[in-house]
Amino acid sequence: MEKKDFKILIIDDDEIARDVVVSLLSKEGFTVCSARDGLEGIRALKLDVYSLIITDLRMPGAGGFEVLKAARDFNPKAAVVILTAYGTLDNAIEAIKFGAYDYITKPFKLQEIIIVVENAMKRAELMEENEELRLHLRNTYRDLEMMNSVRRHATPELTMNFLERLARLRQMDIISESDVEILKDRLLLGAVNATGTDSR
Repeated sequence: MEKKDFKILIIDDDEIARDVVVSLLSKEGFTVCSARDGLEGIRALKLDVYSLIITDLRMPGAGGFEVLKAARDFNPKAAVVILTAYGTLDNAIEAIKFGAYDYITKPFKLQEIIIVVENAMKRAELMEENEELRLHLRNTYRDLEMMNSVRRHATPELTMNFLERLARLRQMDIISESDVEILKDRLLLGAVNATGTDSR
């Protein structure tokens, strides 16, 4: 994932704090949008998809909790980071319980923001990779079942394709060696039946 593809929304009614964070992350190469308060932030969440939302906890109209709920509703994969003053730290910890990714206390150091954003990006990359692996695994099992149901489709080319897929899934530690052997046996049995080798 490229930084420019990791879209960030900054929501803060403190204009100076908001502009500092927007400027910092833009210079780091991220795509950054901003909202002046929680209500404007929630409207932005309805209109676009963000990978990360950094929101102040206390704002007029709608606070960080409302933003967190809206983010969960519109894009559950997005990470939400809460900005909070020391006096409302307990509230930030409570937000973590409700699904916030992290919190940062004000006044914050710019390096803190960068670290949290980079960690959130790594999390998004892992989620994306895991989703791809799950899809790959589902497709492999689905296609294998189809081949076993319809023996005539088990051509040598398809058989080789599945053997390569199984090797890749094993390499990535998605399935065990014993699972590979079982699936290979089922696959090769389908291939043998398709060629008519064991036909009576």
